[in-house]
Amino acid sequence: MQFSISDMLFLLVLFLVMFIAIFLYTSGKGRRMSNVLLGSFFLALGLNLADSFLLLKQVYFSYPSLGLWGSNLLLLCGPLIFFYAQSVIYKDFHITTRKTIHFLPFAILFLFTEILYLAAGYQKQTEILNRILQRKLPGSMYIVSLGIYVHFVTYLLLALQLIKQYGQAAANKYADPKRVTLTWLKTTIWFFLLLLLVTLVGSYLSYQSFTKAYFIMLSCTVFLLLGFIVLMLFKALGNPAIFSVMEESEVKEAAQPAKYTSSTMADGDKKSLLERLLQHMQTQKPYFEPELTLDALAAQLQVKPKILSQVINELQQQNFFEFINHYRIEEAKKLLNNPKDKKITVLEVMYEVGFNSKSSFNTLFKKSTGLTPSEYKKQSME
Repeated sequence: MQFSISDMLFLLVLFLVMFIAIFLYTSGKGRRMSNVLLGSFFLALGLNLADSFLLLKQVYFSYPSLGLWGSNLLLLCGPLIFFYAQSVIYKDFHITTRKTIHFLPFAILFLFTEILYLAAGYQKQTEILNRILQRKLPGSMYIVSLGIYVHFVTYLLLALQLIKQYGQAAANKYADPKRVTLTWLKTTIWFFLLLLLVTLVGSYLSYQSFTKAYFIMLSCTVFLLLGFIVLMLFKALGNPAIFSVMEESEVKEAAQPAKYTSSTMADGDKKSLLERLLQHMQTQKPYFEPELTLDALAAQLQVKPKILSQVINELQQQNFFEFINHYRIEEAKKLLNNPKDKKITVLEVMYEVGFNSKSSFNTLFKKSTGLTPSEYKKQSME
């Protein structure tokens, strides 16, 4: 058996995927449930790639009855990545009997295709393997394959919607950008969507005359994408505190547009509370606390968190995240414009006003002023 450069890249990608799966199963960082779900996702993906590789290298022609066992494994990938996103976000997440229904499409199609394939006999199995390699399968088979990809994409889109809902909920509870954005998770899912798009384009071009040239390009692309995903996952697992931060009911409640309609709070009471809040922000400066939450601020004012959130949303037209970080940015601008210590650095200003992430500080500062903190400081000194 000879191996080309594209084969070596394929094997390297396969090794990376299986390595990630083993790492996640054995890792002690993060939430165990999240690690198992993501490890299972990569295991299913890796086994699917292994099955495809063995077919491409014609290993199955010596043992045709062992072929095609991994062709339907992508039906597991969608639910697994969706449940992984839920386990990262919901601290009360657990696998229930109802959730296992999401794996039924895989179980049904796997049993159906395996029974038919095994019952076909040696000669028919060899013929099927040849038709797959020669791209001469019935049109219905391609429709099924497209359905599997659509199934996967649907779950990825559901995961993105879940992250969006979480962002809305978290922005009303936390001031820490790391707890609100979950950029690493969103980026990972977008890259899987891109990976699926590349795979679909590759499947189409495999029917054209430049198949071999594109296979090399596709292998390189997949390798680079998976390499990036590995980096994202290690970053996520290196920060276990961001795992499982809210209950499912909290996220769903915050996603409802009319969440305050049942409130009986009078307009006068709202204005009175807002005045107390603004006075508290000016005198006590609670925003200097990096881990400040809605619950903590509500406790300082001796009001219910939901009432405080309502006042900020309705009267200030801001969520909690925007409200607190507005004060932090304004304080940073004051320090950069007229510092007590002329040698104070941007990093020192960042920590002093309540931020603990340079990237988040730069992003929010530039969004507010149009300049980075360094540019703003330089401009103020001219």
